[in-house]
Amino acid sequence: MRPRDTDRAAAATSQWKAFLDRCLMHRIDAAEFRDLSKLLRARCPIGDSSLIDLLLQTRLSTGVKWDPLLPLYIDCLCKRGGVQISTVLASLLRHSSILDKPSPGADVAAIKKRAKCYTLMTDIKVIQDAMLSISTGATVKSLLEAIQVFSATADWIQAIIAWHNSHLDADQPVGLMASPDAVLLYESLGFLLAALSGTQRGLEVLSSHSHDALKVRIGQALSAFLPLCAEVSLALRNRLDSVQKEFNLYGQPPSKLEVSMMDNVNVNALNFEASIIDGPTINSRAGLYVYINAMGHYEILIQEIITAAFDVLSNAMYRNESSRTMLLFRSFLVNKLPTFFAAMLSVSMVSLPMEVCIGHALSRLDPNTFPSFSQMFSMQGNSSLSDVRQEFLFSCASHKLIPESSIERLLGENPMQTLPVGGPLVKDDLVAQISANHERAEQLISDIESTEGNAAAIVGAITEVMHNLCNQKETMTLKNICNSLSRRPQSLDVMLLFRSPKQILQPLCALLDSWHWDEDQAESQPVYDEFGSILLLVLTFKYRYDLRPFDLGITSSNSFILKLIERGSSSLKLEELSEKQNKNIGEWIAALFIAEGISEETMSGCSPQEFYMLVSTLFRQSLGACEAGKLEFDTLKGGFEYLLEPFLLPSLVVALTWLSNHIWESEQDPTIPLKTLQSLVSPSSISGEAREIHLTVLNITARALEEQLKDVRARHPNRTDIKPILDALEPCLSFKRTASCHKSELESWTTHSPGGLLGSIRSTFQSLVIWSTSPDVNMAPPSYTHRQIISAIRMLGATRVLTSLLEELKLQSQSGNADLALDIAATLICTPLAESYAIDQNTHHPVDPTKEPVPRCPMLTLRDALNLHHADVPKISEKDPLRAELVVRLYRRVNVLLAPPAQVTNLDMNMNMNMNSIIQNMQLGVDQTSMDLDPSGASSAPGQNEQANLDQIMDNAAAAVGMDMDGGQGMDDLGLGSSTGLDQSIDDVLNAAEMNPEFLDLDMEGMF
Repeated sequence: MRPRDTDRAAAATSQWKAFLDRCLMHRIDAAEFRDLSKLLRARCPIGDSSLIDLLLQTRLSTGVKWDPLLPLYIDCLCKRGGVQISTVLASLLRHSSILDKPSPGADVAAIKKRAKCYTLMTDIKVIQDAMLSISTGATVKSLLEAIQVFSATADWIQAIIAWHNSHLDADQPVGLMASPDAVLLYESLGFLLAALSGTQRGLEVLSSHSHDALKVRIGQALSAFLPLCAEVSLALRNRLDSVQKEFNLYGQPPSKLEVSMMDNVNVNALNFEASIIDGPTINSRAGLYVYINAMGHYEILIQEIITAAFDVLSNAMYRNESSRTMLLFRSFLVNKLPTFFAAMLSVSMVSLPMEVCIGHALSRLDPNTFPSFSQMFSMQGNSSLSDVRQEFLFSCASHKLIPESSIERLLGENPMQTLPVGGPLVKDDLVAQISANHERAEQLISDIESTEGNAAAIVGAITEVMHNLCNQKETMTLKNICNSLSRRPQSLDVMLLFRSPKQILQPLCALLDSWHWDEDQAESQPVYDEFGSILLLVLTFKYRYDLRPFDLGITSSNSFILKLIERGSSSLKLEELSEKQNKNIGEWIAALFIAEGISEETMSGCSPQEFYMLVSTLFRQSLGACEAGKLEFDTLKGGFEYLLEPFLLPSLVVALTWLSNHIWESEQDPTIPLKTLQSLVSPSSISGEAREIHLTVLNITARALEEQLKDVRARHPNRTDIKPILDALEPCLSFKRTASCHKSELESWTTHSPGGLLGSIRSTFQSLVIWSTSPDVNMAPPSYTHRQIISAIRMLGATRVLTSLLEELKLQSQSGNADLALDIAATLICTPLAESYAIDQNTHHPVDPTKEPVPRCPMLTLRDALNLHHADVPKISEKDPLRAELVVRLYRRVNVLLAPPAQVTNLDMNMNMNMNSIIQNMQLGVDQTSMDLDPSGASSAPGQNEQANLDQIMDNAAAAVGMDMDGGQGMDDLGLGSSTGLDQSIDDVLNAAEMNPEFLDLDMEGMF
């Protein structure tokens, strides 16, 4: 390097060192550090490795054992500054106290100095952040980076093994077991390696013969690493053991597989696949049971889907699922299915014996789970599901699927209720009722959770009214509806049975984004009130179901909602504020802490959008003044109590999020922030109107608050002011409805013997196979939740899960259950994931990339893993022909289930009977009127609505396929009758539909 370059590099290093020291000294938050570092890097370029080295060296000047800002800064540099994970890992190892014994040629003085600074806590957090970013697809997007991260991880593993061996003592041979931090570091490295192995780039590295030298290093590291896993974590050992076995990572160069190639075509693969003959297609009872657990032909389809829905409800009861989950399942059975069947039958070309289908399905139910009214008196216990059969039958009768006179026969006794007078509700009638009397909306919202078969019509009406109010800017009425819905989170669950989140929320988000602020209007408080109520409903949906901007219907990067979600909880310094923002902050601080209240001038000069984006900064300035002694705490508390007024309460979603982050990041005494948080979480007094809004705010923020506070308590174990806040948040912790499993569930799966989490999945698979061998027996279904599969995919990766399923499939094949097991395995692979649904939907209904972002999947799915396995069939076939055969058969079966439905062109042209459109309308919550059914709510007999031209249509259809309608060839020969295979029918009716598994994954938590 030339002298001038050396001087320039030295100057840059000096400036960066001063910058990093000041950031840590002044506790600059991560967002501000990201922006400042970006500016400084443009002025003073510095290499990635040198930058991370400087950042890690700052610990030596303070000697602090744990500084939470360091990992945050590193994470910012990786995600926003382009620093690669491999660079971070290499630098982290160089500065780690794990290297406390010198190696030949090492700088002994530097090692001694480093040893004085304990780094393991920082090392753990940085490695865990790296694991998280890799597993979510945020980093390691190139093959080269994957190779470098594998190499850096192998170096870390070798280093910790060396550290462990150096600490072994003849008298106390415990090594790293004596240090909890070392154990956690050890586990974190293992999970980092497993996470990387489950990514697409990681799989490419491990599957390729071009990286054999690296694979030998990884194998050597694993061979030394695995023996200690049994002492640390059996689940981790099982996970890494499967990686080692699958990719033959034993520290020895693998043998080369000879594969004949001709014009880039794998001849061996073609010959092998051509030799495989598929067995008979079996549609197992467990298959649809699994599918409905994850989400929801005619005669076979109808009776199978009814049976599966009752099976899922039965399973939920046996698993002691929550009452809200039971309500959702019950609503699906009573509200969703009859509506679905009615829409399907309204355009069916054949007459279907619904009464026979329903009767057959009910005969397969376990009488111990669904007893009759008379049976209840002879049973020792009372079943909460005793009246579900009646509810379902009355809903079917209400939708004209069966006559009311059949109910008694199907039940085997007199029904305990009668059909409601006037028949089922109709959406258009309800819209008219709400338009005439807005109070009717609140009455109907309270009925959404009922199981009378009217939920589809009510949801359709409420949604349409909300859209109309958005278009008309009638925000006062819209506010009342939003308040009613926010207070009833279970009503939101049922709404998502009939509408996707985007269909409900896109007009609301558009309204909030384009909200016009008229500074000359009479009063500002009602505007804040209406804006806040609408915003709170959007936030309730967003946080209850963990929705992404795409799910909310946000397409603009300039959206206020998008800015609030992404940056609302980040505060700004005063010098970063615009002149208008500075003025608004000053007026709000004066109104809260100096004046006698919030004046009209304060609100009229600051639009609601501007206010919500300044809430975090308002809290930062106010809390900072109190901590500096410039503001009394009582004054601070009294000022913040204004935010407990209904028209400002939704802003606490942002405020509490910022406050919890501030408490977690700060190294100062957290007494004042904790007292502030306590006063806002458990206010001494609050109005009745505000109490329910406050509860909704706590529901939204409780989970994140709990996580942050528990971490702070771990750092300050002697504090007594944290537990009261945690106790107040406890009732709100179950608010979120995602596919995440409960802690107790995860513990039971991971401690399963043998095999841990993967072993528990194999055990579940076995029980599903056994149950399906006698599908007509009215026995209770095996315990099942799709959360088990989802948790395994997210924790272990789809490749590990698929490998386990293939091993069990092989075992079942050797036991003579191959065809049955294939159906169950294929269904598990086809079940939707929230993360991948947008991708699947875009395949059949592509978005316009000029208007909407193209969806991306952040994780490898079971289908992706199966495709990778299928590509490796030639290699697998040489070692394990049976396994290769099962991969091919499973691959074919999955493709059949996922194939788009075949179209009968003439029928589509003449009758517009595209089943995909039917289900799409069902997803939109269409009711009898909009489906062109009889206005009274009665569905005509199949084909009657088109009777005038039915003969001509049938002639056209007959001519299209060259048949004589009078010649004895029935509709079954067209593939439209009951002889249609269930595998194709399910795809026709369900898979091609725009049924949103995202909300099904989120709402139907008990199904997972």
